[in-house]
Amino acid sequence: MKFQIPKTTFTGKPVAGSLERVLAGLNANPATNPPAQPPVNAPNLDDYIFVPSIGLYVAKQRTHPGLNWFQTHEELHKENLRMPTIYEFKEFLKYLRQNQNGLNDASSQEITTIIDDILTVRNPWRAEWLDAKFEKRAKGIYIIEKNDPNTIQPLEKCLMKDKGPGIDLEDWLNNSTKQGLPNPKAKKGQLYYWYPRDTAVARFNADSDRAYLYCDWYPTNLDASLGVFACAEGAR
Repeated sequence: MKFQIPKTTFTGKPVAGSLERVLAGLNANPATNPPAQPPVNAPNLDDYIFVPSIGLYVAKQRTHPGLNWFQTHEELHKENLRMPTIYEFKEFLKYLRQNQNGLNDASSQEITTIIDDILTVRNPWRAEWLDAKFEKRAKGIYIIEKNDPNTIQPLEKCLMKDKGPGIDLEDWLNNSTKQGLPNPKAKKGQLYYWYPRDTAVARFNADSDRAYLYCDWYPTNLDASLGVFACAEGAR
């Protein structure tokens, strides 16, 4: 027996175009449409602090320990995150120190804990990768940021000798170059500094002896206490 589709519904309306009318009705009524799903790897911004000067969310905790510089970039990329540049990390630290009474997205206790974790000279050893790789060329040292060779640019005039001790923390936070490095006439202080070398990358660390800004660390090095303060792009 051959089945025939009727030309009208039981209400007398034509069958032709019924599906189109249903879909049009759904689209016209947002309440009947399922909400858009967020990206699977979207970070939980409750665990981040928004830093206005750089338009970035920066994590409240160091994560991804025990990975080298290249591996850290790979893992962050999978999570729609990235590593902070030297300048961005400096701005994050400066912002915390300027707002130690608390922020909308971080209590005063959280801020105190983060600053202590990054800066306090004590055990255990703590360190974080920074997104800056240095390369020597015919015209001098160049810097690559965001793990992208297309960002390569000449290193701005900066302090190009080791200081141990040291440079002044406040001077570095407030008077660095646009690439986040100390100026050639950086004030003396207790923050140890190792200047950029060919093929090296940057990190910041503190231990029982001192706090360091290293720009001569090998990217293949790793340690269980070495991680990253991850960044999430975005603005409020």
